[in-house]
Parts: sequence; C-alpha cells; structure tokens
Amino acid sequence: MNESQNELHEVKERGPKRVNLNIFWFLIILLSTIILTAIITALSLDGRTERAVNVGTDTRQEFAKLYNVYDTITKEYYTDVDKEALIEKSIKGMVEGLDDPYSEYMSIDETAKFEESITGEFEGIGTEIMQENNVIVVSSPIKGSPAEAAGIQTGDKIVKVNGKSIEGVSTSEAAAMIRGKKGTEVTLTIIRGSDKPFDIMIKRDKIHIDSVTYENKDDIGHVSINRFQEGTTDELQKFLDKAAEEDVKDIIIDFRNNPGGLLNEALAMINQFVPKGETLLYLEYAGKTREVVKAQRELNPSTKKFDNIYILVNEGSASASEVFTGALMDLTDAEVVGNKTFGKGIVQTTSEFKDGSLVKYTNSKWLTPNETWVHGKGIEPDFVINTPDYTRVKYLDSSEVYVLGQENDDILSIKVALDALGYDVDKFNNTFDENLEFEVMKYQNKNKIDASGFVTGETTEQLMIDLRKHIKENDTQLNQLIDYIKGDKTKEEITKEMKENSKHIPVNNNRSLDENESEE
Repeated sequence: MNESQNELHEVKERGPKRVNLNIFWFLIILLSTIILTAIITALSLDGRTERAVNVGTDTRQEFAKLYNVYDTITKEYYTDVDKEALIEKSIKGMVEGLDDPYSEYMSIDETAKFEESITGEFEGIGTEIMQENNVIVVSSPIKGSPAEAAGIQTGDKIVKVNGKSIEGVSTSEAAAMIRGKKGTEVTLTIIRGSDKPFDIMIKRDKIHIDSVTYENKDDIGHVSINRFQEGTTDELQKFLDKAAEEDVKDIIIDFRNNPGGLLNEALAMINQFVPKGETLLYLEYAGKTREVVKAQRELNPSTKKFDNIYILVNEGSASASEVFTGALMDLTDAEVVGNKTFGKGIVQTTSEFKDGSLVKYTNSKWLTPNETWVHGKGIEPDFVINTPDYTRVKYLDSSEVYVLGQENDDILSIKVALDALGYDVDKFNNTFDENLEFEVMKYQNKNKIDASGFVTGETTEQLMIDLRKHIKENDTQLNQLIDYIKGDKTKEEITKEMKENSKHIPVNNNRSLDENESEE
C-alpha cells in the first residue's frame, strides 16, 4: 500500500467522536470556499479581464479583446444591437485587415451575386439596361430571353416596374427590382419612341450570359472574351472550330476590359493552343511551395489551321486574361497587340460557410511559363495600338455645373468629347474658354436643349450618351489591327496615327463609359 491508502485506512479505524469533528470543520471549509469563490468571480467580472475567453469560446489570447468588445457592446450599448450584424462586420474587418483588394468576406446575398459572375447565370427577364437622362433604357434584350420573346426592344424606356415609378433610380437598383425567381412575373411600363406608355408582362426565367462572341471581319476571325466563367472554354472551342470551317487564317483573341475569372477555364483555353504536357504556369504558395501546372489534354486541331494569332489587350485586361496572354506569348508565335495589361499576378480561392456566406482570399501568386511575375507591372504588348482620347473621357456627373472661366480636368473631357463628335475645339486644356462656350451652344441647339452655353444636367447626360454611341460604332483599336493584318497599313503608319489621336488624355486614365450598365 502507498501512503494515501494507509491514511485512508487509518481514518476508517478511528472512533466516532473523531468523525463528528471532521464534519464540523468540513462544513466550515466548504462555506469559506463558496464565499471566497464569489468574491473572486465578482472581482474578475468587474475588471472585465478576458471574461468571455473561457466560456464556450476559443481560448487563444489574441481573441480576448474581440470577445470583450462584443460583450461590452451587447450588454451596455444604449439600445438593442443586431448581434448577427456585429459578427458579420467583425469578419469583414478581419479580412480587410489583410489590406488586399482581392480578398473579401461575402454575405449570403453577396455570395449569390458572386456565383452568378462565375456561372454566367441568373434569374430574371434577360435584358441589358443603362441610364440615360435619368431614365432606365434597354441597351438590348438578350437573345432567346423572356424579354425578347415578350417584345422588349433596344431603346425602350422603362418607367415603371410593377406599377412603381423608377425615375431617378440607378441601374443596379432597377435591375434588383426587375429580377426575381424563375416562374414569377413582372410588369414593365414601357415608352417606345413618342408612343404613350404601355405595359408588358414578362415571366422570369433562368438566364445564361455567353462569355464569348465571334464575328468574321474581312476573313479575319474576331473572338471576343468578356469574362472567364464556367463553360467559357467550350464556347471558345465552338467558335475556333467555326473559324476553321470558314477557312479563316488569322484569329484575334480580344481580352480588352476582361477582368479575369476562373483560373481553370483560362488553363483549359490555353490548352486549345498548346499540346499536352506543356508547362502553362507556376503557382507559388506560402512557404515558397511551388506547383507546376501542365496542359492536361491535346490541343484543339482547329488551331493548327490558323496562320497567325493576335491577342488584343488593354489596361482593363487582368488576371486570367494575363494568364492566357502570358502563356501564349511564351509558348507560341502569337502577337500581343494593344496597351499594357493591368498586372494582377495573384490567385484567389474561396472557403464557404454552412450558411452560404464565404470568404475569398489570396492563396498564391502565379508566374508565366518563362517564370515572369506580372503583378504590378502588366504585360507589354509586342505592338502598341493606343485608343483615341475620346475612349478615355471621364464619365461626367450631370449634377456638376461647368461654366465659362472654370478650370479643372473635367473640362478637358468635355472638349475631347465634343471634338470626337465633330465640333471645332481649338485648345485642348482644362480651361472653359469662349470657344468651348460657343461649341457647347451649337451642341445644345442641335439637340434642342436650352442654349445656355454651360454644361450640366441634360447637356451632360446627352453628351455622354452621344459619346458612348460613338465609341461603340467606332472601334478604332480593332479596326487598326485589322488594317495591319490585311496589310493596308504598316506598324509605323498606325503608330503615327494613334499618336495624333492620343495626345490629350493619358492612356492609363482608361475609363469605361458603359460602367453604368447592368443586366437583369
């Protein structure tokens, strides 16, 4: 027997009087312990020292302050608080602490929109809309959509949704009102031309937005890719096969203003042009762990039929667009044309929670097959073709007022816009001079706007509408590339012409006039 067993044995053999005495002292000690515990607990609560840390929570010390702030606010804030909102904001704040614009926490609603961006699918009526003169206007109905079937046309003005006026609302707000679950109905009040308003009832459905378009321009295949979503590779292959069937020899892959998307789609698209086993890119993770990513299947036989491949890029070509461009630049004879790309050389992944929210965070950097990291630098094209000044005009706010004698950068945008539309601007600077006032009055008279000579309200809105239309009808960059491919112009001739048309607004000030468009 050990010592404790001996002691236990000894207590058992002592007489009854000894047992009664131990019970008395036991009660005294027990009472003292209870009182002492109560005092210590009260003192710890009053001191608020890590009081939440050990109560059903993570015991790591770095979270002590977070728990204490949460407890203080939920218990002592002067009104009731939304506890769920506090937690959501805390998570958002933690991710924002990375100081990484590509990492973010998404709520359930935000996650749904994110899923739409990578699948190309949403539930609605299928139109593209934009705001003109404070009115929501249909840019175009999506082919095969419920909107097209119901008779919605380009240029239709939507003035009400389910009887509620949408005058003055933003495109995103209007899209949210028009969208809805598949099978439900929405009634739009439309004004077409000078006709009186009329109603069109449309049953919503699941809408798919294609990410790839194709056109044959003078026997040159122009493939435009606006995003990398699920199925983009299949769409691309379909059009590459079509171009090969048409005996097209020159292909333009257009990534202008393509912000990227799914990395696996970009890799599969590269594999359309390079054979199985080729290194497509390198991924570097924390701790310098490197993964070599190789082509997994044979290249598309159609691509062997093309003599020349041109990749058209600009400042808005980023991420997956650069993965594709960098790989073909390193592995093939493809010629990169346009402006320097954005420069995003990192990759994000997602972690989804049970409630449907998710966190997107950067988990690696990528390098081209030649081990070039483009992050913050972009990809320099083989042949620079700048866009004209008018494509980089700042989108002007119609609530601002621009008058004779003012000086600011927005006035240069007004001058460039009017010049593009055929008006006689003599000095391209940031001063609102008499010449500009005169040309503004000419513009106002032509558009039946009060000829005040200053730019605001309806004048600003109409100017932006007309410039946007001019840009869409005059794709100078693409047309110059086609002239080069056909041999109608030399590189030197194009470079000289572009310098003349791009000397007022810096190329890196790229700004899309279509940024207020939305899909619903």
